[in-house]
Amino acid sequence: MRNKRALLLVGTLAVFLSACGPNKAAEAVKESEEIEKEGKSSESEEKETETEEAETEEETEPEEAVKVGILLPEEGTKDEEYLSQKFEEAGYEAEILTAGNDTETQIQQIQTLVESEAAAIVVNPVDAYGLSEAFAEAQEKEIPVFSYDKLVMNTELVKYYAAFDTRAEGRLVGETIVKLKDLEAAREEKLSYTIEFLMGTPEDVRELFFYNGILEVLQEYLDDGTLVCKSGKMTFDDTSVMRGSEVAAKSKLQSIMDEFYATEGTPDIICTASDKYTYTVSELLESRDINAENGNLPLITGFGSEAEAIKAIAEGKIGFTLFQDRSELADVCVKMVDGYLTGDKAQVDNYSQYDNGKKIIGAYTCEAEVIDGDNYQIMVDNGTYTEEEIMPEEDAKPYSSVTPSPSETLAATPTPEPEGTAVPVSKA
Repeated sequence: MRNKRALLLVGTLAVFLSACGPNKAAEAVKESEEIEKEGKSSESEEKETETEEAETEEETEPEEAVKVGILLPEEGTKDEEYLSQKFEEAGYEAEILTAGNDTETQIQQIQTLVESEAAAIVVNPVDAYGLSEAFAEAQEKEIPVFSYDKLVMNTELVKYYAAFDTRAEGRLVGETIVKLKDLEAAREEKLSYTIEFLMGTPEDVRELFFYNGILEVLQEYLDDGTLVCKSGKMTFDDTSVMRGSEVAAKSKLQSIMDEFYATEGTPDIICTASDKYTYTVSELLESRDINAENGNLPLITGFGSEAEAIKAIAEGKIGFTLFQDRSELADVCVKMVDGYLTGDKAQVDNYSQYDNGKKIIGAYTCEAEVIDGDNYQIMVDNGTYTEEEIMPEEDAKPYSSVTPSPSETLAATPTPEPEGTAVPVSKA
């Protein structure tokens, strides 16, 4: 339209100015043509400016965050809090699904994440052996899977594994028992302590390697009679508690005490794989008038640093537990997933120890820390608990080892056959 008006103007000017002479008419036409060109140029510049602005708007529009699916056994845990926070800080959309410790629910959640085309799946399995078929469709869609805390077994889809080195944690438990009971001095003086074990569920290979770590330290003392397991229950199968049941743990210990400790009342050391076991052990001992007040309480070891266990340590009812920094584990997991998705090198420090039955899984492992009567306050300092949550009673005293009594006979505990060397996996 603008071009037509310009041509009309040029024609009009040519007719009008012809009376003024050819030179003036020609100049007028030339001037009009230049005006038309300027108009075209201006119009083009406007269009270019509009296009550039539109492109700029498209460039500045925020991209949709990449979704990472996170599957956890139960809700309300520190893992849920830390993983959500740290993935979002790294720029990912964290979709967390909890299964209520039900394998079928977790299988359905895997299907949901596959259908929504999550970029990656992080899973702490309810059943380490029950998810291989569920991940088949994820493999077809090339969705990488990362094991968290517990290793997913029997699938090649697992890329990496973020966990705690639980064989090392077992060794840490053994070393702490040696220290608290001063087994070196007992050995020199030909004294002995009795010990019994309540280990984790047999279907979790992490529990096996936790126990193996303990024996790596304590076996020499069992061999020379400094430690004596009167029940003779020394294999992992004999010491494990199905499904980690507190009721089953209590029943197992009760049977052992009734049969083998009728005179003493209790072993000198009760080594457990869970804080939850320590609660039921304490109940059993208390029912038999075995407590700190009477001075006959054994050294009880825990695992997990739950608030109730920390309070029990402060009150002198439990000797020690192990603390796993879940925030650190979440950090490791996020860096591992981010490194894989962005094409950078994933953070891995172990390429040989973790075999899930299909392949060796590259892993990064974190370390645990002993929490006892001397340092339990750090659980407040690091923000895990408040003073009110772990505050001991005013007259409570932290556990201290007692002087061992000489044994008339030092009976060495037979060395059990090595276990679990075919599938080396660690416990968290």
